[in-house]
Amino acid sequence: MKNFKRSIALAITIIILFTGVVFAQEAKTDPNYEYLQRVKEYIMARYKGEITDTQILEGALRKIIEKNPELLEQAIEGMFGTLDQHSTFFYQDQYEQFSTAVDGQFGGIGITVAKRDGNITVLTTLESTPAQRAGLKSGDKIIYINDVDVSAYEVEMAVPLMRGEPGTSVRLGIKREGNDKIIYFDIVRDLIKINPISFEVKQGNIGYIKISDFNANTEEYMQKALTVFDSQKIKKVIIDVRNNPGGSLEQVVEVAKHFVPNRGAIVHIEYKDNQKQTYYSDLQKTKYEVVVLINEGSASASEILAGAIQDSKAGKIVGVKSFGKGTVQEVLPLRVGGAIKMTIARYLTPNGRAIDGDGIHPDIEVKNIKKKVDANTLEKLSYTVKPTLGDKGKDVLAAEQRLKLLGYDVDEPDEILDEKTFKAIKDFQAEQKLFSYGVLDITTQIALNNAVQDVEIEVDKQLEKAMELLSK
Repeated sequence: MKNFKRSIALAITIIILFTGVVFAQEAKTDPNYEYLQRVKEYIMARYKGEITDTQILEGALRKIIEKNPELLEQAIEGMFGTLDQHSTFFYQDQYEQFSTAVDGQFGGIGITVAKRDGNITVLTTLESTPAQRAGLKSGDKIIYINDVDVSAYEVEMAVPLMRGEPGTSVRLGIKREGNDKIIYFDIVRDLIKINPISFEVKQGNIGYIKISDFNANTEEYMQKALTVFDSQKIKKVIIDVRNNPGGSLEQVVEVAKHFVPNRGAIVHIEYKDNQKQTYYSDLQKTKYEVVVLINEGSASASEILAGAIQDSKAGKIVGVKSFGKGTVQEVLPLRVGGAIKMTIARYLTPNGRAIDGDGIHPDIEVKNIKKKVDANTLEKLSYTVKPTLGDKGKDVLAAEQRLKLLGYDVDEPDEILDEKTFKAIKDFQAEQKLFSYGVLDITTQIALNNAVQDVEIEVDKQLEKAMELLSK
């Protein structure tokens, strides 16, 4: 056990903040466990020498692991099952997925895929990636990966085959609309960065930044967004961390430095030995008027940013009470594979507030509302024509409006039945068990109209309030 601990101590430590969900199970009485307990109690009651409960149980565990080394991972998993909900053991595949989320990068070709019409289908090719340079297109169906037929694979089975070390190659066999033969692409993998930032300039010259999570690239892309805003002399900014589960402590501190003035505190980290570490901003005066949007899905690093801006009076917090995850975890890769993630500290806002289990309370509470789609606001379907690829007209606009409400990718609805709309119609037809051929026939039009009758859309009152505050 001591050698095992020493081996773990050599691992690289990564401090992160992340929301984890662990479902507690009801304690069940196991006959074998009960029997083991009785043997232990007998030893403790009758043994003449010096012994402790811990020594007895460690002896049992040692013997089991010696005889059954394959149970080591399960033993570690059991140890972490006794800790808090954010402390956990990762098996190797789980750790790789977790690391990709935190690191914000992976070796791959740069595409997003989904299962469509029974095939792994390219949804998008990311900008300046090997896939885009090779000529892959949205709608391409992946039939072969390195000569392996993946036409019946699920997404989670196919994606790992396309990922790998940067500089290595992968061969894809693609079925493309309009081509009878399989097209082959030999693509050299590259390091793909995950961009967690999206931004735009809204009406009234208000900058809007959405942060999906705090991975290792967040500050880099935040800086790019703010550079664009500065070039357009934008001084009012909305930061949206709704449904942001958290991420890197280092990254959220760097992001907060753009907004927390007076070289003030950003967050206090309080460890088990009661020692504290405080991270400070190096900004004297902020250049932006800020509103931060939060909701019940804003957790951990998101709450650090919101708490720092709230306590420093650098901006207003709008929305509903956040998740309330105020602890810090340490991740250690294990020599046996996988990793452990364990709570080692809690964090406090600049004013010393501990928000674990409570959350950040907004300065202005605003709840979003849902309402059914008002069919009168949509273009009407005429049921008189059957548009197909390349056709134009009001029926196409009406269909695209409905497809977009149903979650299909048709870009901004217009009157042109382009390739994206054609594909969306085919996908809709397949899901409705209609003949999937992309023609907007009368049966498909009726099905589209019926499909949106019970659709509810969320009215973003929180964003509306943020726009109102910054428009004054």
